[in-house]
Amino acid sequence: MIYRHTRAILFVLMASIHLPDLLHAQHYDSPRATLHGWENQLRMFILDRSNNQGGFYYDRGLFRMHTQDMPMEYELDIFTYGFSYFDDYRWLDSDNGFRSFFGSLNTPVFALKSEFKNRIDVSTNGELNILGYQQEDMRARRGLFILSYRYKINPLHSAGVRHILVNRKTDIDSSLFYQFGNLEQGRITTEVTLLDWANNMVTGLSAERQAQFDILHTYSRRPNLYTVKLESPVIRRFRGEMMAGVQTRLKAEVTQTDLPNENFLLDEWVNYQAALIETNFTGGTAGLIYQRTFARMQREPAMESLYELEYGNRQIQQRGGIFFMYRWQNIRIEQWFWIERNRDQQFDKNPDAYVAQDSYVRLYDTEPHLYPFDYNEIRRFNKTRLSYDPPGRRLSAYLEHNGDWRTPSMEDPSIGYRNYYPNHIAARNERLTLGIHYHFNKHSSLTIGSSLDLDGDRYTGFDTRRENAKPAVFDGGFARFHLLW
Repeated sequence: MIYRHTRAILFVLMASIHLPDLLHAQHYDSPRATLHGWENQLRMFILDRSNNQGGFYYDRGLFRMHTQDMPMEYELDIFTYGFSYFDDYRWLDSDNGFRSFFGSLNTPVFALKSEFKNRIDVSTNGELNILGYQQEDMRARRGLFILSYRYKINPLHSAGVRHILVNRKTDIDSSLFYQFGNLEQGRITTEVTLLDWANNMVTGLSAERQAQFDILHTYSRRPNLYTVKLESPVIRRFRGEMMAGVQTRLKAEVTQTDLPNENFLLDEWVNYQAALIETNFTGGTAGLIYQRTFARMQREPAMESLYELEYGNRQIQQRGGIFFMYRWQNIRIEQWFWIERNRDQQFDKNPDAYVAQDSYVRLYDTEPHLYPFDYNEIRRFNKTRLSYDPPGRRLSAYLEHNGDWRTPSMEDPSIGYRNYYPNHIAARNERLTLGIHYHFNKHSSLTIGSSLDLDGDRYTGFDTRRENAKPAVFDGGFARFHLLW
């Protein structure tokens, strides 16, 4: 998989060298940031549930705040390797493009994320948009395409339909959207997505043909996703964005083929909100960000079922961030800082049954009174980047500090969280990262980087501390590629 992915990147990279520099592009002396990349990733968790880590019936939160495979520096890795909010705006402002990053998570595993988009004018007022999306990490294993058709009613009004192409018949979604305005003058976009609209039909056919899946569900209340995005124009050097999404409450009865007498009822609802305000000035940009996600699920036995579990969880993340970028001649400084509060609360009416069926709990839970847990933490992320970037030169470089600091609550309900995630919670993760950019032209660039460990961790594998080992030195390598036209 890594070999095929690398070959594809190299092919597109070589093709980009020959792109003419006369293609349309904007020079970003004072770059803009956007929430679109963050919001799009959340939507993927809602739209493509079957390919989220752990599948549709994973019981530890829709957005996978933590999964048991994650190493303790996972969030710092993604923060180091991924696209910035400035990168996301350049992507948003381009009709066509390909971008990708991959970076080391541990000795055998890379994190991979790739996106491809292409706009095709099919008539005077109609356009077809194709989006390809790949994500392979410890939150998801997905590869999909989204097709959309937009009809321009007039220069300010447009409407269209969107459809997701995935391999799971029960997990296909269709959307209707309307947009007023444009990116430069400001716009509002509303969208309604019919989630899993074919699920009950496919489930019924499966039962008739005696071709049951191992696990399937029938909705008594099928969910929809409602989203709204407001993007302002630049007004006296200021611009802003606001985004919100609500997945309506889903209710379903879940059938397990090998346990026909243990049906359970699934109940879930989700929402998210975010806002950004920024100001552009000569040579620089500064701004504020607020983001919030909420996910709630619960399970209980179906009527006359022998299913013993009756539990649920609620996960809330709230983040506030600041960012600043300024260029002076050949030097650019970039600063990002987030502070967030995470809460992960588990409810359970029959904790003994839950502990009995969970291997991690059985292995680590020596104090049963710590379950169910109510985990709270304050977390801080920092990225300080100093770049040498001469305008018009093909080669540039940057040195950046990436930090992740956590302050978990020490109350008993929070300590119980470690029974599920014994490898994750470290108070301090820091690294110094060197990145080298090669700009093929104004539209394509390759970044290669590696990091030096600053926190002296001695951890490896799963819940193993190498007391006699030397502290780590190399803290992971990565590559990022952009091609926009």
